[in-house]
Amino acid sequence: MSDQDKANQAQQHQLVIYPDEYELIGSKNSYFSAKVRACLLYKRLPYVEVTANIESIMRAKQLTGSHIYPVVMCPDGAVLRDGCDIVEALEKRHPARPVIPADPLLHLVSLITELIADCFILEGAMTTRWCHDRNAEWAKRLFSQVSSERVKDTQLRQRGIDNGVRIGTSIRKRFAELAGTDYDPQLHIEATRDILSRLDTHLTATPFLLGDRPSLADLGMLNAMYGHLYRDPGELSDYMHWECISLSLWTEHMLAAAGESDRGDLYLTPSMEHVLAGFGQWYGERALNQVKQADQSLRDRPPGEIIGIGSAVPPYTAWRCQRLRDFYLQLGTEHLAEAERLLELSGLLEICHFQAGWRGEKQEQELVIVANR
Repeated sequence: MSDQDKANQAQQHQLVIYPDEYELIGSKNSYFSAKVRACLLYKRLPYVEVTANIESIMRAKQLTGSHIYPVVMCPDGAVLRDGCDIVEALEKRHPARPVIPADPLLHLVSLITELIADCFILEGAMTTRWCHDRNAEWAKRLFSQVSSERVKDTQLRQRGIDNGVRIGTSIRKRFAELAGTDYDPQLHIEATRDILSRLDTHLTATPFLLGDRPSLADLGMLNAMYGHLYRDPGELSDYMHWECISLSLWTEHMLAAAGESDRGDLYLTPSMEHVLAGFGQWYGERALNQVKQADQSLRDRPPGEIIGIGSAVPPYTAWRCQRLRDFYLQLGTEHLAEAERLLELSGLLEICHFQAGWRGEKQEQELVIVANR
């Protein structure tokens, strides 16, 4: 280990606040905190959740160089960032009560579900929160409250309130500027409502997305269901509570995942295939377009250039599609025919056949371009 590595490791240990527990910087209203929280709960790992107020966001930036959360600080000083990576890291550290299916095809379905939930159902959730004045005003008040919650210093608390208003106003402005473009809020509402209905039908007969116990598919979908759709007031929340009772109950089970059994089988049912078909109907073409858009933008960029981490950024979505493609390409020949059927059903086979002119990989806390083809 180099002197610099030793110095970095020593600094990380100095940043550990809870030496016997994991520390999660997250928020109940965050789209991306739910998956990580449910993973910690299901694996029954001791953790402390620190609400993402202005103090902890400053801490997140100190730990990762960015204000984006969720962030997990491990008891040994390691810092985990980006929900998909956090779950994989926790699975390696704590293989008991596994969430990643051992069966390659079920693993593939989990990755498909996680990708669609994180990068595409997000659009419907953001639409309901920010496209209508009443919802957007509520969301700005929410941001101010979360950003200042539990902050004791008066000046810093006011700074948190102001930051919440500023961030909320900025997001609302970006959505208002979409008026007159090809962005169709009602289409996103319709797509999300249809996916909610398909999930509810499936969960009426099956306890979890892939069978008798939670898996990565459930963790990924909880991101989409809880932080916005289940909690926010509005049209889709009303629909979910009034019409999708099985889906609502599943959401509540996943919010208390520590109490769920890890016994039982994982399997794929026709009703879950109907959910996958919904992914293909609503999001397949958009996924391919984002992959192609990112390819045009990044193929001539130099290796080492940093790509922003955030699901609303097309290059990040394209990298998530790259992760799916990488998994598909390493499958054994005995699984390929069924894998291609599932990918085609989900509308994602073309992105797995698309050869991009760039490649991204995680290095330390950043997503960087490592090669151009």
